[in-house]
Amino acid sequence: MLRSILAALLVATASIAAVAAEPAPTSAATLIARADKYWTEGKLDKAGESFAAAVAAEPKSSTALLRLAGFQLSQQDISKSVATYRQVITLEPKNSKAWIGMGLAYLHSGDTELARAALDEAIRVDPARKESLKPLLAKLDERSH
Repeated sequence: MLRSILAALLVATASIAAVAAEPAPTSAATLIARADKYWTEGKLDKAGESFAAAVAAEPKSSTALLRLAGFQLSQQDISKSVATYRQVITLEPKNSKAWIGMGLAYLHSGDTELARAALDEAIRVDPARKESLKPLLAKLDERSH
């Protein structure tokens, strides 16, 4: 009898652990996946809502914030994109993806000086990015001369 109780307890514990390992239906990861699906399907309003919901669910998730900022940039909402990238940088000052995104947002706004500064910061925090950013930096340098 004790053996059957222990076996049942082990099965119940394993089931609880499996459920706990799955993302909650409203977790940032689930909402980001949903937003990506909507984005791919061209349902841009729903994608934006899902990215925003992911940030609301986990306001300190740099992943959720980065995805929202990238979406905002893709929709030409430059000021919101810059503000969202700033949120990521506030949370993670060494997040080179956020610095690159901010640089691209500034580039789209026409501010090549701030774009260059953000891209330089991306390289400072992650020198491995220098090679991939070299062509973009060269174009920025051409524009400033």
